[in-house]
Amino acid sequence: MHDDAPYGRSGSSDFTTKKCPECYTYLPLHTNKCPSCNTKLGDVNKLGFAARPFDWAGYIIAILSIVGFVVFVWWGFFRD
Repeated sequence: MHDDAPYGRSGSSDFTTKKCPECYTYLPLHTNKCPSCNTKLGDVNKLGFAARPFDWAGYIIAILSIVGFVVFVWWGFFRD
């Protein structure tokens, strides 16, 4: 037990389940979507929680909405 790992855990391979970060339900490691709350799940982190995958679609929609609003304000107030 001298591998300098906290609490005797050396990596995610020690876990047999992962925990949903939204509803705290224990799930098998291969699960990609929580059946309780329908949250998308990634790999298990060092604390045993499932990581949340990056939501590209949400960020792209937000950026396009902001750009559209800026163009609308420019067109409505600053156009000659």
